[in-house]
Amino acid sequence: MPFSAFDLRFEWLNLIVALLLFLLLVPGMLYYEKRKRKPARIRFSSLRNIKPIKTPLKVKLYRLPLWLRMVTVSLLLVAFAHPYQEKEIDKKQTPRDEQQEKSIEKKEERKKIEIPSEGISIQLLIDRSSSMGVQTARGGRKVNYMKFENTLLSKLDVVKIISKRFIQGTPETNKEAGLFTGRGNDLISLTTFARYPFIACPLTLRHELLLDYISQLETVSRQEEDGTYIGYALERAILQVIDAKSRAKDEDAYNIKSSIIVLITDGAQMIRPEDESDRHKSILPSEAAQLAKDNGIKIYTVAVAPQLIFDEHGTVIGSAGQFPVDEIRSAAKETGGSFYLATSGDTLMNIYQEINRLEKSQLPVKKELEARVQKSKEDKLIETEKVEYFPFFLWAALFSLLSEILLTIFYFRRIP
Repeated sequence: MPFSAFDLRFEWLNLIVALLLFLLLVPGMLYYEKRKRKPARIRFSSLRNIKPIKTPLKVKLYRLPLWLRMVTVSLLLVAFAHPYQEKEIDKKQTPRDEQQEKSIEKKEERKKIEIPSEGISIQLLIDRSSSMGVQTARGGRKVNYMKFENTLLSKLDVVKIISKRFIQGTPETNKEAGLFTGRGNDLISLTTFARYPFIACPLTLRHELLLDYISQLETVSRQEEDGTYIGYALERAILQVIDAKSRAKDEDAYNIKSSIIVLITDGAQMIRPEDESDRHKSILPSEAAQLAKDNGIKIYTVAVAPQLIFDEHGTVIGSAGQFPVDEIRSAAKETGGSFYLATSGDTLMNIYQEINRLEKSQLPVKKELEARVQKSKEDKLIETEKVEYFPFFLWAALFSLLSEILLTIFYFRRIP
């Protein structure tokens, strides 16, 4: 490995000590040399005959031993700082290793995988308007918390926690988390809404991706995005389910036995005046429910209205209050679903458990597919070794010291 000063590293504690010693020793050596060598003086009547004489080389280099001594000290201090480099180990593959690697690649290129062949499609439709999050009251106090499992959380955070348990299931040993068996056989998607609906994750069997999207869910931050456009969000979710059912049927890849939408909101539909003329933005939940009914989609609606609202210190400051729920209640009834009122985090968890029982997925029916899987390049673990350089500096210091000694004895020898 070639020497490169840019890659050179030092033990930081040794380096600090070496720098301090350098700042002390080198100026001290210069001061001592200056005090030691006082030039001799002889009086002459005239310098006219001396000036033309050339200065001998020995006189010009009389400080060379001093410079060599300082170089020696400097090299010793660098060696003390423990210089080293990290060198990557280049492992040479044997023919046997290459053959094994090729055989692995061939196996991965044609891989048999099992996937569910039927199940339920579930659309999680979650309100992320500002009222679902923590708000700032007068004096900078944080409010709008609800208590769940003895922890103060925003309404949206409680929804996220329980939604993730509903999807991935909970261990039977964790009784506080409630009993959820998980929905591993079902297509699940996440659509969020405030003023505009947003498909955060389309219907998928890869629930690990869905869980990541739920974890990243936050309330809207800009006022122009705020609102509660329930009908608009329902319409988008319904259209997504219709499209997914159509594609699954055409491709004969997955049989959607039934479809449901779980709508979670903490307010009634509120349309801005500038959006009232827009047919999609101003669509009522009851109108969207009719579209869902025509396509065999059930809607479960959940109104989050905690009886107790806390501030950041856990002090009760009131309740969420009642808001008109007739629209979302009738939307659920129209499609054969149910309406629920979540007055606390525990109530919301019980609601999810009931929906989980009502919409039971059959035992996983899986089919085996032989798929061509493209092998992606994985990051290889780079092995390194430590290459020490302090011996080079020690040898260089020894050479400099010997040079000084030899020059002082044989070339710059002074005879009194």
